[in-house]
Amino acid sequence: MEELFDIIKRSLERCPWLERQSVENLLRELRSEVDEVERAVKSGDVQNLEEEIGDLVYDVFLVAAVAGRDYGVDLERAIKRVVDKISYRKPWLFWDERIELEEAIRIWNQRKEGKKG
Repeated sequence: MEELFDIIKRSLERCPWLERQSVENLLRELRSEVDEVERAVKSGDVQNLEEEIGDLVYDVFLVAAVAGRDYGVDLERAIKRVVDKISYRKPWLFWDERIELEEAIRIWNQRKEGKKG
């Protein structure tokens, strides 16, 4: 993961293509990668799926990096927020006992309606 962050940082500092990109432009790239992941899933080609998931992860971090550059978005803060949100909405992840699907859905819906993460 550290290597990926290093590549993202270097891309922000040294890539003339990325200098000209906006979050909106990169979102188009991201959507394209999602489509490629979907095609790889449908094909059943695991090697291609791994490659496409890697491309998708890279593009997600590029969007976050450019959002940081252009809007001051803090990736660590964004990750902390999603960790807090999912931990709140899925408390059973931290319980010793497993719960049934229906109970998980009930808790998720109750917590999602009760508090926006």
